Amino acid sequence: MSSFFTVPASQRKRKRDDRAAAPTTKKRGVDAKNDGAKAQRPREREESISGSDMDEDDAIDSAISGDESESDSDDGETAADRRLKLAERYLDNVREEVDEVGFDAEQIDKDLIAERLKEDVDEFKGRVFRQIATKLSFPKASHSFFRSDTQTNTSIAVHAPYVYIVSKDKTLTKWELATPSVPETSDEDASSKRPPRPQRKKPKRVKYARGLRKVAETGEEQGHTGHILSVAVSPSGKFVATGGADNKLIIWDAETLVPMKTFPQHRDSVCSLAFARHISAMSSGEQLFSGSYDRTIKTWSISAAGHAYVETLFGHQDFVTGVAAMKIDEAVSVGGRDRTARLWKVVEESQLVFRGGASKSAPYKESNIDCIAALPPAHFVTGSDSGSIQLWSMHKKKPLYTISLAHGVDPVPPLDELSPEVSKETAAHNARHMRPTPRWITALTTLPGTDIVLSGSWDGWVRAWRISEDKKTIIPLGPVGARTSSSGQSTPDTPSQQLNESLANDTNTNTDADEMDIDDQKKTEPEPLVKGVINDIAVFERRRASDNPESKEYSKSKSQSSSQPRGVCIVAAVGKEHRLGRWQCYANSYNESTSSGGRNGAVVFEVPFTSLTAAEEDDDV
Repeated sequence: MSSFFTVPASQRKRKRDDRAAAPTTKKRGVDAKNDGAKAQRPREREESISGSDMDEDDAIDSAISGDESESDSDDGETAADRRLKLAERYLDNVREEVDEVGFDAEQIDKDLIAERLKEDVDEFKGRVFRQIATKLSFPKASHSFFRSDTQTNTSIAVHAPYVYIVSKDKTLTKWELATPSVPETSDEDASSKRPPRPQRKKPKRVKYARGLRKVAETGEEQGHTGHILSVAVSPSGKFVATGGADNKLIIWDAETLVPMKTFPQHRDSVCSLAFARHISAMSSGEQLFSGSYDRTIKTWSISAAGHAYVETLFGHQDFVTGVAAMKIDEAVSVGGRDRTARLWKVVEESQLVFRGGASKSAPYKESNIDCIAALPPAHFVTGSDSGSIQLWSMHKKKPLYTISLAHGVDPVPPLDELSPEVSKETAAHNARHMRPTPRWITALTTLPGTDIVLSGSWDGWVRAWRISEDKKTIIPLGPVGARTSSSGQSTPDTPSQQLNESLANDTNTNTDADEMDIDDQKKTEPEPLVKGVINDIAVFERRRASDNPESKEYSKSKSQSSSQPRGVCIVAAVGKEHRLGRWQCYANSYNESTSSGGRNGAVVFEVPFTSLTAAEEDDDV
């Protein structure tokens, strides 16, 4: 049996001993005797090989003939069927041996750790695309608002369990997120009937830095002297980068919030920052991309040995308002009013230009593309002032899919606020061309390695979207934390589904009809959770301690690790005004204006997984 499974198929076919002699050569100038000598050696070798094959084949045939004699109904069976029976018998013997001896648990753990590390590396480099959006319960997300005595929060970055928030009053604040946990009930607690210990829900402020700070090593004063517009934290969690309206890029020590290096190379405000997700193989430092109002993108190398400027990328025709890292030496950016998104290949010194612009059938035309988020390795999404979210591929110049009015529109204010005319007919005639205003996409982010996309505006909601498995469609999942309203109605998936009818109707209506539309919208939409402008969003996936091979709890049993929380944590920076301007938002149906009804701070959403079966849970892990 062993010879049958080990002998290659190519050798089993060589059964004939009476092989014809090799034909003599017909080339000129070649000795026939030498050819015969050369041909004799491979002939002898073939004969020896064929002889061994004959022995093994005879053994196989004898084994098969023995099986034929033992079986009663082998007349209609072919040789393939008999070999299949032998293979099945061999597998049965292997199973019996395994049942008797057993597996090596230590070796299995090592294999699982190696497999998990390989999955992490693949996910880290953008090779994995996990479909987890449908397994998350976004309506059941718990939220907690926290704030400090600062002005409008402009940007946010997260490296679990710490969150870094910057604001317009030159403040960098470090917060520690609370880890939600399921209370474990033991027999002692049940006997004593003690109430469970309350868990901390709000983040705890750890450190903060405001304005100029004196560095003890050099004696120099470093820090921002203007609005801080952007922040990013390195993948290692050791460095924090901030960019401000004072044209400075400052590298901070993440643990102590002490400024380490100040770069003044940019000629205008630094409004967007992004770290590459892993360390470059070409250098020992972590790669940082910075976008500025000077229409350039600069690359930097950040490391403990020293921080250095690397290169400047030119191409945008307007402010670079958003930048995101695809992978090492590749980034995507948007250029505001030039309505383009660009993919930068630093090593190849090339760029790909993707020109935006809504279709002719779109209700609103875009004039700015302000937000961008990467979906490695070849896709990204953008958000514009027309309220649309577009999905792009680096292999096509046009968007693959577009969601129009992703966060809805602001209704037209009452006529008494629009016009000072006493006559309602005259006021209605003067405002006959006014339409509802789309809510800008002010924040956009993705969870790398998954199909989750999150967007923000000033409608009071962080909305979740799902990328289809073929990466060609954006599917709405609804607002995060949007439970059923007091009137018994839930928030629709997209506001455009509810407001398209009002956009299609004629705007030349009387005042009573306009007031009825606003009242109907107030009744159908629940009270928003976030009052203000969502300027930035950060997200990370909460995993069980047992999912991390480096953790001490990896060796615990599955019953103990199942009590650890699993889900997605979303943190959003909220302010009374937009991070790049001081203009007021249009009056909406919730509050009179953002400046009077908004709040400065941040909000944390804890999105749990839905109830999964054991098989689904193992597949997800």
